Amino acid sequence: MIEFVFPLAYHRGKMRKISFDGKLVVVTGAASGLGRELARRMAIVERADIVAADCRGDRLEKLKTEIEAAGPAHVFPVCVDLGVPEGPGILYEKAMAAGDVFALINCAGLTFYEKSLDRPFSAHRPLLQVNCLTVLETTAAFLGHFLEKGEGAILNITSLAGFVSVPYQNYYAATKHAVQAFTEGLSAEYRDSGVVFGTFSPGGMVTEMTVQSGLDKLKDPTRMTPAKAAETAINGLKKGKLINIPGLAGKAAAFLPRFFSRKAVLRAGVRVYAPKKKS
Repeated sequence: MIEFVFPLAYHRGKMRKISFDGKLVVVTGAASGLGRELARRMAIVERADIVAADCRGDRLEKLKTEIEAAGPAHVFPVCVDLGVPEGPGILYEKAMAAGDVFALINCAGLTFYEKSLDRPFSAHRPLLQVNCLTVLETTAAFLGHFLEKGEGAILNITSLAGFVSVPYQNYYAATKHAVQAFTEGLSAEYRDSGVVFGTFSPGGMVTEMTVQSGLDKLKDPTRMTPAKAAETAINGLKKGKLINIPGLAGKAAAFLPRFFSRKAVLRAGVRVYAPKKKS
């Protein structure tokens, strides 16, 4: 039975709180931004060992040094390009070689902030791979392992863009909608499996990705720091929340299509997200 704590932020009733102490957790996108903070918090606060995956191996080594100097957790860096079809398989093989994986956190992501046709479709393939296909494939692979054990946890980082269409981030929003729906569907199909499913759907955040795209310059009432986002995401997963949207502003934004026409929401999205013309 589903217990509603807040619409679009619920968890299953009668579920014991998850502990990650001494367990092995895979975190993708761990070299920067939210992924880095998720890896740090999982290791330093939750005392989990970490498989830290990213394509920037030098940063992973720095993360390993930082985390292992702070406490007993171990970090296993996996330098892998999740923007190519071979990436998910490589990650799964290397993660399983590191030990008995208990949880997966899919955080790696890319964005594009312009009109959809401002670059050819082929240029969007890495974004589609990292944000969607890789997430679906790694989720399916690790879920198979968790089902065999009868326990495990999967947290997929989505976005408010997984609930509301976002003009000028059209490909990004499409991938987040897909991952949100996929994770929710899995939670229903495998509801009695012992595997906990969660999504975390933040709004704005100042990270390397948003700075490079220019999104950090937008006025955003949902904005939070990566460290606070990581804390909120992990606490939600520990409580068994399937849908975790932080903040009242974020929850209100996710509900806009329920109270206004989709056209009205799109017009509002254009006003907020339309890039400023370059002089």
